[in-house]
Amino acid sequence: MGSTALAQIHNSFVKSPSARWGSLVCSAGAAVTYVLLLLLLYLFVDLLVWRGEIPTYAQLSAARKREFADEWAARSDADRAEAVARLGWPVHRAKRLETRTDDDLKPLAKAPGEEHLFADEWDARWTAGVYLALRTRVNQSAADNYLPPPGWERTDKAEGADPEARPQFGVLSLVVRERNRWTGPVLGWIASWNPWTWAPGSRGSANVPYLTGLFILAFGIATVRGILVNALTYLSAAVTLDAVIRLRRAVYFHSYRLGPITMQTLGTEEVANLMTRRVEEIGAAIQAQFASTVRYRLLVVLLIGLIVLVNFWLAISFLALAALVWLVGGQVAAHFRREGRIGERQAAVTLALLKESMSLFRLVKCFQMERFNQNRVERQLAESARANWRRLRGGEMAGPLLNSVVVLTGVALLYLAARGVLAGGFSVAGLAILTVALVSLAIPIAALFDRALKVRRGREAADAVFEFLERRGEAAEAADAEFLPGLTTRMEFRHVTLNDPATGQTILKDVTFAVPAGASVAIVGQNAAEKHALVSMIPRFLDPTAGEIRIEDKNIRWVTHESLRTQVALVMQDDLTFTDTAANNIGVGDSSHNLPQIIEAAKLAHAHQFIEKLPFGYETLVGNGGHSLTPGERFRIALARALLRDPSILIIEEPTGPVDEDTLALLDDTLVRVSAGRTVLFLAQRLSTLRNVDRVFLLKDGLLEADGAHDDLWKSNDSYRRLQILADATATEHPVLKTDS
Repeated sequence: MGSTALAQIHNSFVKSPSARWGSLVCSAGAAVTYVLLLLLLYLFVDLLVWRGEIPTYAQLSAARKREFADEWAARSDADRAEAVARLGWPVHRAKRLETRTDDDLKPLAKAPGEEHLFADEWDARWTAGVYLALRTRVNQSAADNYLPPPGWERTDKAEGADPEARPQFGVLSLVVRERNRWTGPVLGWIASWNPWTWAPGSRGSANVPYLTGLFILAFGIATVRGILVNALTYLSAAVTLDAVIRLRRAVYFHSYRLGPITMQTLGTEEVANLMTRRVEEIGAAIQAQFASTVRYRLLVVLLIGLIVLVNFWLAISFLALAALVWLVGGQVAAHFRREGRIGERQAAVTLALLKESMSLFRLVKCFQMERFNQNRVERQLAESARANWRRLRGGEMAGPLLNSVVVLTGVALLYLAARGVLAGGFSVAGLAILTVALVSLAIPIAALFDRALKVRRGREAADAVFEFLERRGEAAEAADAEFLPGLTTRMEFRHVTLNDPATGQTILKDVTFAVPAGASVAIVGQNAAEKHALVSMIPRFLDPTAGEIRIEDKNIRWVTHESLRTQVALVMQDDLTFTDTAANNIGVGDSSHNLPQIIEAAKLAHAHQFIEKLPFGYETLVGNGGHSLTPGERFRIALARALLRDPSILIIEEPTGPVDEDTLALLDDTLVRVSAGRTVLFLAQRLSTLRNVDRVFLLKDGLLEADGAHDDLWKSNDSYRRLQILADATATEHPVLKTDS
């Protein structure tokens, strides 16, 4: 089922389309803004390294000089003439500058003393070429800022400026150096729309406004990213909590639809585990899907794309080395982890043997086997040392080994990157952003692995929860169910057979008996499950596999749950009280029951006296999380709850734990009171109850073995006598079973 179950839960219990779309937008925005911050980091580092200065021709590498020579040769005659005219050189020298290549110049240099002119001319050509590049990539204003027309005074050469300082042009320095790469047109387009990146400030330098703009932009993007990440966290948490609450509600209601027999088979611990740990695992998977899937996958793609764009071959090297780390380092680490698990198991075995040897003190002394046992212990100590070494080696070396491989890979990448920088393949800023991008990749990759782990656990939990939710309840209400009036004639069990819904095992077989209205009967038997199953069918917590139960000659399958359960009240030992006030324990939160009615019911059940003595009376918190009560006090509160409902059928399971003599006397009086005018079924534990009821039904091996008055069964039925003898044998330990004289 796996992913299908988790997908069904996602579709059925995640009910906020706006939150889904919001999380997608926030995820994409968080990833994109992070990459934008890296790009701003690139611009910032480049500004720090180059300080906005456009390199001179002498600063170019040989490769870059050849690249520029080809670029100059490819320019049109008109462009070269216009750019050279900006230099203000004499006409005869300007003609030399307009030539395409050195080959056109060399014949003009007749004397050896004129060769130095070539370098000056290439400096001039470089200046003209930069002018043309800025005009092409950015705009005319940027080109004029770099090389003003003749007669214009540069702002960076104004009065008070440092004559030795080189002009600072902000982002134009990067545009010139990247002019022939894909980044050149992009940077030029950005600069054309944002003059603050290159326009001179009050002191003539463009760097200060450029740096200020970068800071403001970074601050704004970081703020937006923080808002998006927080919004994503909020949305994913809100969606997850809503789904968890819906899922827990579904498990809770379905547990009540299943019936007590199925719940007894499953166990309350299993259902509690579903509602807590399993649902939490599903919630963690849903939150991981919302918060991590789009955000980190997109971030990985964008970071890898950024790495490729910075330097393609270095990116290929990185991917190759990453694959090597994945294949070799991961396999080696997995081997050491397996070794660690094996060593851990072996260490546990040897530790158990050592404990056994330490417990043989009497045996060793008696049989004078000190030397033999010492040899055994020495062998076990040696085996324990080997096992622990294997465990430690596996557990402790896997992580450091993998970290070492990663560090070596990083060193190799840095070496290759440094070679690229020295060779002029890319800039220091490119190296910085490449390093940060590589380190940043670890965060989304680790998050995606964590997401995969949570989703896998969520799928397993979803399977368990869906398997529970797909169990059929045993007692659904019929569509045309009738109203059931109060019991005035009799209740009948007709050939009732019940199988355990979970295991199919037969619990009751062909049980037939009748109880007249107003009678009191006792159900006895050695198997508590049989007795509980029989009385649980009366309020239709489960339905018989065969046969029928009739009240007022109506099959209870065809009456409404509400009318049936209004007529039936249970006092069972496993749910006497719950954590709430004493008043709510009796009134069960029903607004139709006021405090005087609750007090009257408590008085009838002999509960009023001890409730009044509680710290806050009827407002005292009782139950597992409240004020501690004795078993007899809890039983009387449960009786008061049943009496307040005034049912026509009352099912009472007598206390099985120790009860003092005073409480027994109160219970006897209470049971006499509650029996008046009602049909009462006792799951009897006391001999006095068996003597006082009208009839006793004996269950054995799922069959109704016998029924009749207590004295008759005692005389005629061996099973009944054995049951009473067993009760007498335990009476000293459990006074509630004590035989009344």
